[in-house]
Amino acid sequence: MTQLKDLPTLTLGPATFAVAQWEIIRRRYEIDTIPLAKLTDRGSVIKAIAAAVAARTAAGKTPYAAVILFFHVRSFGPFNEEMLGPLTKNGCRLVCGYGDGYDSVDLAWLTSQGVFYCNTPTANIVSTAHGALMLILAATRAASQGDMYTRAGKWRGDASVPPGILPLGEDLEGMTLGIIGLGSIGKALASRAQACGMKIIYYSRHRVPESEENGAIYVTVDALLAASDVISVHCPLTPQTHHLLGPAEFSKMKTGVFIVNTARGPIIDEDALVQALKSGKISRVGLDVFEREPIIHPGLLDHSLSHRVTLLPHMAGRTRQAYFKGDLELFKSLEEFLKGRRPEYAVNDPR
Repeated sequence: MTQLKDLPTLTLGPATFAVAQWEIIRRRYEIDTIPLAKLTDRGSVIKAIAAAVAARTAAGKTPYAAVILFFHVRSFGPFNEEMLGPLTKNGCRLVCGYGDGYDSVDLAWLTSQGVFYCNTPTANIVSTAHGALMLILAATRAASQGDMYTRAGKWRGDASVPPGILPLGEDLEGMTLGIIGLGSIGKALASRAQACGMKIIYYSRHRVPESEENGAIYVTVDALLAASDVISVHCPLTPQTHHLLGPAEFSKMKTGVFIVNTARGPIIDEDALVQALKSGKISRVGLDVFEREPIIHPGLLDHSLSHRVTLLPHMAGRTRQAYFKGDLELFKSLEEFLKGRRPEYAVNDPR
C-alpha cells in the first residue's frame, strides 16, 4: 500500500533561498520540478502543469499528491481550476503558495475538491512591517519630493518652484497612527511605530485580545478616520473590504492626513484617493499596492501630484530573509501533509 510520504510532489520552479534545506527535502521525497525557464506567463504555467500531469499518466506513474507554487510564479494567478484542474482531477490534495494573502487563489473551488491550500503566514511579517514604516517615513518626511528635486539639480527648489512644493517634513513623535487591521503585520508595525513615539489606535473587524494590543487602542472605523494623523492599511482583501476607503471615508479624515497601503490595492478607491490628494484632504501617500496593479492610476503619475506620492512595485515584503522563511514554511506544510497531518498553515477545511 502506498504511504502518503511516498506520493510525489510537483513544484513550479525550485527553492532559491533555503537551498540547503531544499536539497534535504528533495532527497527525502519524490519531487518533480518544472524549470523556471518554462514559466514565463500564465499561459505557459497552465501548459506546463497539464504537460507534467499528462507525462506522468502516460508513464503509468502515481499522480501528484501535492504542488508547491514558489514565489517566482505568484504573479501568474489566478490559481483556479483552469490552472490547477489537471492536478486536482488526478488526486492532488495539497497546494502550497508563497505569501500571506490568498485573494488570487480560488479557495472555494479548492475546498470543494478536497484540497488544502497552505500559505506562508509569518514569512514576511517583519519585512512588510518595516516596509510600511519606511513608507510612513517617506510620506511624512517628503522623501520622494527631496529625491526628485535633488536628481533634477534643484536642491531644495529655486525661484521657479512654487512655495510648498518641497515642504518641511513632519516628525512621527506625538502623531496618531491608525492601523486598519491589527493582524500579525499590523502588530509588528505598531511596536515599531511606538518606538518612534507614535500613539497607536486600530480598527479590526474583531477586537484582538487585550493581551495582544500592547498599548494600541481599539476604536470604531469612524473614530480612527477622524483621529489619525497617519493611516496604514493592513487588512485582507475581501468583498467587505473592497473600497473600504472611498469618498465618504476620506471626507471623515483630518485635512493633511498621510495614507500608506502595503496590504491590497483594491481596499482603496484610487479615483477617490486622487481626488482627495487634489483637494488637499490627503497630504501625501505611500503605496506599495494598487487597485489594478501593475497598472498605476494615471492621477498618481500626474505631474501635479506625483511629487506627493511614493510608489513601490509591491515590494514592501520582498527581502531575502522573508523569502528564506517562506521556503521553510512551504516545506513545513508539505512534510506535515505527507506525514498524514493537517498542515498548520492550511487556510481552509476541505471536505
